[in-house]
Amino acid sequence: MFSRATIMDAMSLLKDINTHSTLDVLLFRYGLNEVIIDGMSKNDKAVSVAKYLFAHPEQPGIIGNNLTYELVEHVIETSVQGSLHFDDNSGEFVNYPQLRRLLLKDGFVIEEGKLTRTFQTDIDFYSNETLIDILLIRHNLSIAKGHYDQATNAFNRGDWAACNSQLRSYTEALMCQVAEKLTDIHYTDSHLARIALSQTSPPIFYTELNEWLNNGTGYFEAFWKRLHPHGSHPGLSSEEDAVFRLNLVQISSLEILRRYDRNFT
Repeated sequence: MFSRATIMDAMSLLKDINTHSTLDVLLFRYGLNEVIIDGMSKNDKAVSVAKYLFAHPEQPGIIGNNLTYELVEHVIETSVQGSLHFDDNSGEFVNYPQLRRLLLKDGFVIEEGKLTRTFQTDIDFYSNETLIDILLIRHNLSIAKGHYDQATNAFNRGDWAACNSQLRSYTEALMCQVAEKLTDIHYTDSHLARIALSQTSPPIFYTELNEWLNNGTGYFEAFWKRLHPHGSHPGLSSEEDAVFRLNLVQISSLEILRRYDRNFT
């Protein structure tokens, strides 16, 4: 649900908005008092709790079925109520400027002071990102992985143009590298690589599922076009566009990697 970085920033923010005493009371309320020991600094308490939450992602909460979500929600919604820890103008946390973007990557936004899911879905964006990394490393797709890492790093620092550029490069490199592994042909033209991926047995892109129609209207044909738009995008901010592209690329490229991993290795 939440990445390691999100949890760590949120727990660091938690210790900032509490005294030792109120922090201890809150951790006791959430059943986390045994994670800390007497005499710990607030920093050490934050790290210990973050480590525990990251290691126990399915731990039930005191109200719902997920402790990490409840605690992160509490931290976010408490912090945005004042200007000491949250800047309304920039929409960022004062001491943790990456936290809002990390939440975006995890599939959450802050709307009217509430932590809200970007989509009403069970998609776990953090798990998808982790699985993409695993499969890229497993199959030695180093060029594609390099572009993917640069894209996520650019997203984390809010460089939307660089993120979009690296997402295109990642997608192109992934298709070319997978096609090369399947055909023993080195591809410099990604269009030819995509055609090759529709002709493997079994195919990576399925005609019967309208994924590749060879006329520009199949899913993966349209997906590639969406990564190369021209002109401005009325009503869509650069940040919103980057979030959309990142989610689209994660879901689509993960399916390519899964099919390759399942059918050809």
